[in-house]
Amino acid sequence: MIIDVKNLSVEYKIGKNYLKAVHDVNFSLNKKESLGFVGESGCGKSTLAYALLNLLEKNGRISDGEIIINDKDLVNSADREIRSTRWKEISIIFQNAMTALNPVEKIGIQIINALMEHEKVSKKQAIERAKDIFNKVGISPSRLMEYPHEFSGGMKQRAVIALALICYPNILIADEPTTALDVVAQRQVLELLLQLQEEFDLTLIMISHDISVVAEACENVAVMYGGEIMEMGTTDDVFKKSNHPYTKLLINSFPSLYHEIAELEQIPGYPPSLEDLPKGCPFAPRCSYAEDICFSEKPAMREVKENKLVKCHFAEELDFNKGGDSLLVK
Repeated sequence: MIIDVKNLSVEYKIGKNYLKAVHDVNFSLNKKESLGFVGESGCGKSTLAYALLNLLEKNGRISDGEIIINDKDLVNSADREIRSTRWKEISIIFQNAMTALNPVEKIGIQIINALMEHEKVSKKQAIERAKDIFNKVGISPSRLMEYPHEFSGGMKQRAVIALALICYPNILIADEPTTALDVVAQRQVLELLLQLQEEFDLTLIMISHDISVVAEACENVAVMYGGEIMEMGTTDDVFKKSNHPYTKLLINSFPSLYHEIAELEQIPGYPPSLEDLPKGCPFAPRCSYAEDICFSEKPAMREVKENKLVKCHFAEELDFNKGGDSLLVK
């Protein structure tokens, strides 16, 4: 096992209070496995990603749990050890390439500096590594010493991928890697990520609100809502045989990739505020299947079949799957 996250909770201090943004998240991955996190904006996906790297804002903290990477617990490690783990063992592609790169410094210098900070290499060796990684992400090494504004949006995203991979990490977090791109560039970047995962033997954690990206790129998926994982399993199991009402609504609110265009479903209401989280299931106020117990008692995460986990009181009783295949998975 290359990463093992146990009972992870994250809080932000707002005024005098701590508000829980991620609650009791558990997952583990082996080498070359992939896991995608999906959900509406504000559900805790990016907070989870930054927590895995211990890169939370100053008002954020990991309040509980463990993050075990290659047998090291990052939650209880000293800053020096955490810094040595970043980039070399776990790295991230930030969601906005424009802000991830320093606009007044040449891209090659940024990549070279990151490598020399984390590995004992000469500047000459660092330059050669940077040229090689540019080749791997599909950018000519002749453009290594250009500024970010000289790159198109798709090329900037490739440069950010190069920056994340320069130290050959074991685990790569891709936080909304295709969001700001046109559909052609999205396809190219997604194919590049899958190619690099195979070439570098990467364990991939993908964060996205675009569930079609996760459906195509990841073997496993976790659906988040209100800072919690509501359903988790293989991509086929989650998207073809959903057991949680939120998962099904999320899928049906997305245009079909394989069937005729139909009227999309709208998820009623709004996601919960961190200042006023429901006592029971966080999705209960928006769920048409909710009963009294859903408002008063938080459901436990339980296994409804092998390797399929769901957090719903009625996960085994509800049938959302009559009448056809998933809109996302063939």
